[in-house]
Amino acid sequence: MQQSKLEIVKNIKESKLKNSSYSYSYAYRISQLFDYVAILRPILLIPVWTMTLMGYYRAIKSDLSNQIFIPFFGGIGFVTNPHGEIIITLVLYSLLMGAVYILNQLTDSNTDGINGKLYLIPYGHLKKNHMKSQITILFGVSIILSFLNLSITCSFLILLSAIMGIIYSVPPIRLKGKPILDLLANALGFGIIAFSVGWTSKSNFSLNLLLDSIPYFLCVSSAFINTTIPDMEGDIRNGDKTTGIFLGIRKSCLVSTAILILVIAVSLYRRDMVPLIASVVSLPFFIYMTISNWGNKTDIKAISLATKVSVLTLSLLVSLLIPFYFIILVLTILLVRLYYQVRFGVSYP
Repeated sequence: MQQSKLEIVKNIKESKLKNSSYSYSYAYRISQLFDYVAILRPILLIPVWTMTLMGYYRAIKSDLSNQIFIPFFGGIGFVTNPHGEIIITLVLYSLLMGAVYILNQLTDSNTDGINGKLYLIPYGHLKKNHMKSQITILFGVSIILSFLNLSITCSFLILLSAIMGIIYSVPPIRLKGKPILDLLANALGFGIIAFSVGWTSKSNFSLNLLLDSIPYFLCVSSAFINTTIPDMEGDIRNGDKTTGIFLGIRKSCLVSTAILILVIAVSLYRRDMVPLIASVVSLPFFIYMTISNWGNKTDIKAISLATKVSVLTLSLLVSLLIPFYFIILVLTILLVRLYYQVRFGVSYP
């Protein structure tokens, strides 16, 4: 019988561990302690942080000093001393979204096993009962502390994120397995709700908030369609019909690229340079992705590259406006990469 990707990784890791030095074995044992952190999916928290910080930035943009004036777009300021509210918001929102990601992994463990990724639960490194306890604690702590420390609007938005995360993953609703609805849930959750969480951490809910979130709603929509394509095999075998399965690879790439072009138009309308630059930089990769997957051809690497470029570009642009975020980005990527290299012998991200 042919080995799965997970089995191959396991055999390689066990072989390395048996023949490794004491220092490597010790590092490997220590890395096991970080399983409970890795299960929060720190790399997937990056889009959450990016959208939350962008909402915060748009809310306080006009109050920033030492702005650089750019024709058509107006003043561009830099956040060198972020408010305490946004720091607290990021911490609590990260705990809540970490719980959402664990829940998603619990319900998707069969799919992840088929697709050969996310080793911790499909592989039995972490017990499901322990994960359920961790979810309960993270949900409880993040929601209670939000209502005690943040504005009532921001707190309810965080609570709404928890509800969205549950109905996205858990039957009988399980929006993840319903085409278009899975797309709307992600675009709403990341592009509007996360953006609004950042905005309301320091300002009031308003029409401008909703209008400013539109480019980010579209950015998430474009990237999300791409992410459903590599997981199609596992989703089909698990009985889920995602947007990628519904559209097929060629149409998915085409729709994703069309939405990205729409981001350019909406960004100009809202005079927002961040999604504009991110979409312009990403567009050649999306066009290449579409061409590479036209007809009967399939190029998953081109799809993954386009997605990574779009997410990373947007995050780096936000880190230019809010410099402390760049440190968080670099540390997160380096530490996660070190963890996966030591723990599983794989290069990720």
